[in-house]
Amino acid sequence: MINGSPRGAAGNTEILIRAFLEGAAKADDTVDTVYLKDKKIEHCTGCFTCWIKTPGICMHKDDMPAILERLRKADIIVFGSPLYIYNVTGLMKDFTDRLLPMAQPFIEIKDGVCTHPGRYSDFKPKAAVLISNSGFPEQSHFSGLKEVFRLGFPGAQTIFCAGGALLKVPELANSLVWYLDAVRKAAKEIVEDGKIQADTQEVLDRPLVKDALAYAERANQHWRNMGLSPVDA
Repeated sequence: MINGSPRGAAGNTEILIRAFLEGAAKADDTVDTVYLKDKKIEHCTGCFTCWIKTPGICMHKDDMPAILERLRKADIIVFGSPLYIYNVTGLMKDFTDRLLPMAQPFIEIKDGVCTHPGRYSDFKPKAAVLISNSGFPEQSHFSGLKEVFRLGFPGAQTIFCAGGALLKVPELANSLVWYLDAVRKAAKEIVEDGKIQADTQEVLDRPLVKDALAYAERANQHWRNMGLSPVDA
């Protein structure tokens, strides 16, 4: 479990992650969690040292090599990140960029698309999962992120929570149990079968709110209560 939220265990993404871990635990899975905010991970410089001079080893001396060793032992890899400008956070982007040592520089074609073959024959996780939440109430805001992971992690399972900001509203906790139950069910299915079943995915793709206008009005009132007011652009 890779948590890429700058807020770590205090963020909305953590609520989804905890529900996922609860579901995975019911399937007798063992979880190793990494909070990227607590790690030193340098930017990839594109120098290709990990391909040419020291194959499989990056030139940066930081926390990433130890994380990669843990990653190689994983049967299932779960990426958790809030949606930042229609993508993952900078922390998560740096992390995924630094996965380059796990690939080879050669190019092969799979299903008509060019890709790099993996470096380690024993690294064959059963599933990759992306968990994300957005402050906007529509699923369409995840479309760019979905495409990025479709290309980078073919077959990745997704849990995209539209309107995830509501997960931390105490008075809404009881009305949102259905969603977190679906996350738990999805985790159990992934551990057991390597994928989320269609009926479970259909529930996960439902927004937490149906009335976008009411949602926007509530959010705007929150900011007004903090003394802010909109300006004409």
